[in-house]
This record gives sequence, structure tokens and C-alpha cells, in this order.
Amino acid sequence: MNPAISSLDYEGFIQKSSLEERRILRKLNDEWKKYYEPVARERLIENIETDKKHHNLIKLCAKAFAETDLSINSGYEFYFAEPLIEFGHIEEGNKSFDLFLFNESNQSAIFIECKTSIPTRAKKILNEIEESKRLIVNKLEYLSNIIGLQIKPERIEYVLCVYDKDSRKIIDSLNKKAEKDEKNRIIGSELIKLWIYRPHSQLIQLYQNHIHNNQILTEMLLRGFGEDSLRSQFELPYCITTHPYRIIKLAIIGDCYTKNLHYENTSEPKIITIDTILAALERNISIGISQEQKKELISEKLEKIIKYGEKYQLFEKINEEEIRLICRGNDIQVVKNNIESKFFKNWIQEWSDSEAKRKAIIEYKKRSGIQQLKDY
Repeated sequence: MNPAISSLDYEGFIQKSSLEERRILRKLNDEWKKYYEPVARERLIENIETDKKHHNLIKLCAKAFAETDLSINSGYEFYFAEPLIEFGHIEEGNKSFDLFLFNESNQSAIFIECKTSIPTRAKKILNEIEESKRLIVNKLEYLSNIIGLQIKPERIEYVLCVYDKDSRKIIDSLNKKAEKDEKNRIIGSELIKLWIYRPHSQLIQLYQNHIHNNQILTEMLLRGFGEDSLRSQFELPYCITTHPYRIIKLAIIGDCYTKNLHYENTSEPKIITIDTILAALERNISIGISQEQKKELISEKLEKIIKYGEKYQLFEKINEEEIRLICRGNDIQVVKNNIESKFFKNWIQEWSDSEAKRKAIIEYKKRSGIQQLKDY
């Protein structure tokens, strides 16, 4: 994609063109839009599925350390998701892990990063983890104050959890990095432990060549853990970084609208208060910060989600306190289906339209021998 060419260039180009040139350009645009519509659908479905898989992996890891045999025997407990996410937007390059586990008995910590897809060059993922590690090191005292206990830096471990199909890429990349670090006498890459999710067995296992500082944890993770090992009713329905449409679907419709629907005193269930949504997000999103900071961070997120929903005409903002769902029917499944159908239609239309205009300009310029838009 050429970021220098956009749909705005297309509109400006159209205004300066003759009738014949406009006809040609619009014909090109129509042809490319037909091409990009299925591409857009595939991209959207893939993005949402990737987000769902990523969250399911996060949830499985979190639940494994919420009052289970694994947590009781190893001493590690799930504390919260997305540690230090509040610093993610303050400084460029800041990245945060997905989960924070802590062992109070010896003040040791484990930070987990979950990945559902790995690029061919897995080195990029390892570099991102190094950035996340730097944020942990820089904010360790802050994080210790949050939990009210001192985290010992020499007892910190970092975990990358990936799908079985991607594990070989990570293993090869880790081995190359270890060789390079040893050659340059750098110590640190061995701190990354690999957990492998095997979807057909629905188990997460520690990579056979890796060990944790905690022997019991190592032994239990080598055997693997999965849904069958979990007794806890603990749930983690979404995170603050979850795809905005999925938060709309899970929180605004699945939680808030459903409650309105079953509340007898609600005359118009499709009208939902901002405070109700905010309360639902605060109740379900796990973050390790003060309640005041949490409310502020979630309020910022909710503002973006509302703008996102308005953009795709899923709901309208009636006033500063309320929104109204824009869809047919009242039955929860009918509402979910209508909102999803509208979201897919509008997102696909917007994305394919933008890409078609960009491509039409490129092709027209190529045919006409125009080097720059300013030459026209």
C-alpha cells in the first residue's frame, strides 16, 4: 500500500478531471471495489477471530492460576491482566505483557505474553518482548507499590505463549538469539520461557527444553494444563485492548442490553446509559492500578468505543448520558445478528471503498503516464 495516495486524492482528482476522465476513473473504482469487498470481509473476519483466539489464550492462562491445583502447589497466583498498560500510550515503544502472576512466598513474578500468530521472522516478536521487559524493569518499583509487596528483580521470569503451529519458529529464533548472546557474552535471552498451546488437546505445556525457577511449576507445566484442570468460576470476558467491536458485542449488547431487556421497569431497552456501560467495563476488565486511574483509563477507552459504534451506525449518542442501539427487533439474538450484519456491511464498504479509490488513482496515473498528482 502506498500511504501517500488516499481516497482524498481520488476526490480531488475527480474535481479536476474532464467528463471522460471521470468516467474512466469511476469505472476503475467500481472494478476495484468489487475486487476489494471479499478481501475486506476476509480481513475483518480474520482480525476478529485473531482477537478472540488471543483473548481465549489469555483467559486460559489467567484461569490456570486462579485457585487451581497449579496455583496452590506452585504458589503463583494470577494478579491482573495487561500490567503497566497505563504507560502504553505515554512513550513510543512502550509495550506491556498480557498477564502478571506473583508468588507471595518468595516474591517472584512471571509476566506472560500470548501470541496467536507469528510472522515468518519470529525475531520481531522477541524484539517486542524485549521492549516489554524494559518497561517492567523501569517500572518495577511502581508495580511493587501497586500490589503492596516487593517484587525481587532476580526472581522475574518472562513467558511467551504461542500456538503449537508457531512454536518451531519461536524455538529456532530463540536458539539463534541464544547463540548470538553467548558469542557476545550477553545474558538475558534465557529468561524467556516458551509455553505451547495445543488446540486439539486443549492443553498448554512448557517447552521440553525450558525450566522455571520453581520446580513444581516446571513439573506441572510439562504435563500440561487445560480446561479440564480448571475448577475456578473466575472469568475474564475481555480486556481493555480487546477489539472495539467485540467489546460492543460482549459488554454493551451482551451485558447491558440483556439486563435492560429483562428489567421490567425499562420501557426502552435499547437506550443504555453511559454509566451502565462504564460500570460493566470496570467490573470485568482486569487492570492493576488504583480505582480512580482505572475509571479514567476505561472512560477514555469507552469514549473511543462509542465513536467507533457511531461511525459504523451501530448506535447513536442521544446525549452525554445515553446511547440508543440502532437495529430491528428486541430479542437478544435478533439484536446481535442485526448489529453484526450492519457492522460487517459498513466496515467492508468503508474499507473496500477506500482501497478501491486508492488503487483506481494508481492505475489511472500509470495508464496516463502521470508521475505525481501535482503534475496533473
